[in-house]
Amino acid sequence: MSKAIGPMPHIEVKPAESAAEKPLRLALCLVEEEQSLAPKLRAALRTIAFDSNQVPDWPWLVAEVKAGASLSLVLPSKQRLLLLSAVDAAQARLHPQALLQALSHGAHKPQQLLKQAWQQAKRPEVEERDTLFLEQPLQLEPLCLQLEAFAKRRLAQKMAGLPFQGKSLALASNSPAMALILSQGTALSGYCDETALSDSCDETALSGSYDKTALSDSCVSSFCVSGLASGKESSSGLCPQGAPWLLPLTLIASPKTLLSEAQTALQQAQSRLSQSMSTHALARWLTDELKTLEQSFSGTAPEGGEYYSLVLIGRDATELIAESELLLGQLQKITSLTELPELELITPNGSVFCAQPLGPARLCFVYPGVGTAYHGMLGALKQAFPKSYADFEAAATAENVALSTLLPAALSDASNETALSDKGEAAPSPAPTMTLAEQAVAGVGASVLLTQILRREFKLRPAFAIGYSMGEAAMFAANGVWDKPFALVKPTLESRIFSEQISGALTAVRQEWQLDARDAICWNSFLLRIDTGSITPLLQNPAYSRVYLAIRQGPSCVLAGDEAQCRALIKALGKRGVAANRVTAMHTPAALRVKPELTTFYDRPLSGELEQPQPVYISAGSEQPLKPARLERKQIAETIATCFSQPLNVESLLQRARKHGAQLFLEVGADSQTSSIIQAMAGKQLSSDIKAFGCDRKHSGAADNKALLKALARLISHRVPLATAALYPQLARPDNLVT
Repeated sequence: MSKAIGPMPHIEVKPAESAAEKPLRLALCLVEEEQSLAPKLRAALRTIAFDSNQVPDWPWLVAEVKAGASLSLVLPSKQRLLLLSAVDAAQARLHPQALLQALSHGAHKPQQLLKQAWQQAKRPEVEERDTLFLEQPLQLEPLCLQLEAFAKRRLAQKMAGLPFQGKSLALASNSPAMALILSQGTALSGYCDETALSDSCDETALSGSYDKTALSDSCVSSFCVSGLASGKESSSGLCPQGAPWLLPLTLIASPKTLLSEAQTALQQAQSRLSQSMSTHALARWLTDELKTLEQSFSGTAPEGGEYYSLVLIGRDATELIAESELLLGQLQKITSLTELPELELITPNGSVFCAQPLGPARLCFVYPGVGTAYHGMLGALKQAFPKSYADFEAAATAENVALSTLLPAALSDASNETALSDKGEAAPSPAPTMTLAEQAVAGVGASVLLTQILRREFKLRPAFAIGYSMGEAAMFAANGVWDKPFALVKPTLESRIFSEQISGALTAVRQEWQLDARDAICWNSFLLRIDTGSITPLLQNPAYSRVYLAIRQGPSCVLAGDEAQCRALIKALGKRGVAANRVTAMHTPAALRVKPELTTFYDRPLSGELEQPQPVYISAGSEQPLKPARLERKQIAETIATCFSQPLNVESLLQRARKHGAQLFLEVGADSQTSSIIQAMAGKQLSSDIKAFGCDRKHSGAADNKALLKALARLISHRVPLATAALYPQLARPDNLVT
């Protein structure tokens, strides 16, 4: 039962706090009623009721939560806003609409407060122009509107962010003088609606005028994007529910005229979308744009010009207009052509424009390692791409492999990772429901299916391929290098290597540590956000003799080994870690003991007819790339075994890939963990011109393949040729665009 307390005490406003403060990391969660919350959280909540006009004392509220309180702020409408630490929210399995990262207040000028707040949020590079100034004091109801818009990923041009970081919003008020920095949380509530556009965005969000009645009439007949959205089919190819569109706009421009041409294209698109168009006219326009796009991939632009692509993604015409306004607003802020070469604009909804496309020669498929499988992963692909899915299932059936083994439909949350507290302790969590071998098989299954869809449905031809850890095996299987790749499934599930030696009973670890059968092994691995240079000296300490630096990945790393020693080392570092709760000794000295067995295991017959063209394979287990013209089964086996049995240096792998020409990294597998790691390293450990993204996300668009749609839009913007027929299979297209 939540405990109500009296009116909030008034306190004097203190001077602005030091900009050297750490980010707050406080969760803001909108809930309808507390009964749906975890019992432990309900018991801990302190309830504070607010009048409509009452202004919360935000510094006091933040101080209370920093001291350990969990607050429930109740509006007259009975809507509740929970304010609690992000760690407590995660343990209660809450998805916050936003995280409060910084609070600056005092007698300083608003711009100074904003600067201090951005610094506290660790976003000093973001300019203050991405701030929403409020004329009134920051009350709860306006804040809740902003949070709801955050969950819809629709905050117009007021959203700021560095590459591959969550979007941020600064809220500033003059009375009292205050600045808050919010960043997007994990909550999602679908697409924006008309209310969100009119109420949640300021007046400049949709500066163009348009006929809402005309829009509502024309939006009833939205097109279904590839079955990429709802999966509902219609014989006419129309989707009344309004699944997302992907609308490409092809430009011909020189570097000097690109800015004006892009603005003109967006304005013209807005004008057409604002008209009351028949469904036939809409279909004709979309068909023309798709035809122009595909012709531009194979054609040559007029002398003095080059092809560029703008891509809009939206559920209906209203949202496409909003998306074009977002991009147009950003383009209008550019004052110098020198800003264009590095320019890549991406809206939260996935609309994108790139001023310097990387092209197909830079495309690299990235294959993730174990642990990415999740409940219901890739489930929407069956209806979106029935032929590819059927071929995938038939290949599995031919090897007597159940589809549920490759794409598990039901996974327990027990396999989720748990975060360490500030004291270096973690609440006990159940063991994962999948063994290492089962996770490996599920990861390969997801990669194989997605690769087949990308290569066969969209005709994508990657120039390179890399794998993260066990993703090395996935990349050879997914690209058809091995004959009958699903023939590996049963041997993997039955092999002692993965069930006993480097997982399960950990017999290889027992040998490495010289233990007998009676000695217990408590093994775990932890993700830390820390430079490995701080850890290496400590590993020489005998107290941490059973701790290994398994994976180096730029600003973070993975420790593995004896759980007690790992926790002790993490505490000595003064850090928090994320426990994987996964038993695997890959990339440790124990794995080196089984390298001969690994080499024999992956010595598999190669396919007689490789699907062409094949990418260049860049492996962590080989200094030299594996050229498709000279692939040898023993070389592949040795490369995979070397990767698995030595510490994995992701930074070194990516540097070699970049040296050979890879810049555009598309993760081909469940979730987008590896591409997140790569993009986090770009510009710091790696070149700033690297772009990394995935085509699936666990918490964003998994049910409607939205992440795949956004990935395709980004590829188009980078001028990577792809076939568009799979985007709109139901649309009547008399021109037969795809050859």
